[in-house]
Amino acid sequence: MPLVTGETVKQVLHDLYGYEVSAEDAQAIAHGAGAMLTLAGNLASLDLTGIEPPQGYAVMIAEATRLAKIKS
Repeated sequence: MPLVTGETVKQVLHDLYGYEVSAEDAQAIAHGAGAMLTLAGNLASLDLTGIEPPQGYAVMIAEATRLAKIKS
């Protein structure tokens, strides 16, 4: 069962923002949101010890590289 459905997306967009989207667009949004939620659920399996919250992607990559050098 998907984490987010197109129907849920349509309802949330309508109720919270007054937006109307097509069923196809809602399904595409739901697919992307479901993928992000699935990936977010896997973050706990990564060894992110010592990495502070990044200010941006470049900072996160630099910190990961630095930590990898320390561990090796």
